[in-house]
Amino acid sequence: MLLRILLLCAVSAPVFAQANPDWIAPFPPHKIVGNVYYVGSKDLASYLITTPQGHILINSNLEASVPSIRENVERLGFRFADMPITITAPAAPS
Repeated sequence: MLLRILLLCAVSAPVFAQANPDWIAPFPPHKIVGNVYYVGSKDLASYLITTPQGHILINSNLEASVPSIRENVERLGFRFADMPITITAPAAPS
């Protein structure tokens, strides 16, 4: 039984590893409330919290979405370099 489960995981891993195109599709950044902004893609949320001490990026998503997140942060008038803290969600199992 364990061998069957391991075989199923090995066969299905490539399916889960393929990214949904909406995960990296651009989406306009916008203010949510106060100092909280949406800077993610069409289907994966990323949030920017701005503070005088530096900004916090929550859920930086996929490596491929970093350029889009950077662009969204800068479109809002903030510097991407002013982000000393990045909080990411755990990676999906592959």
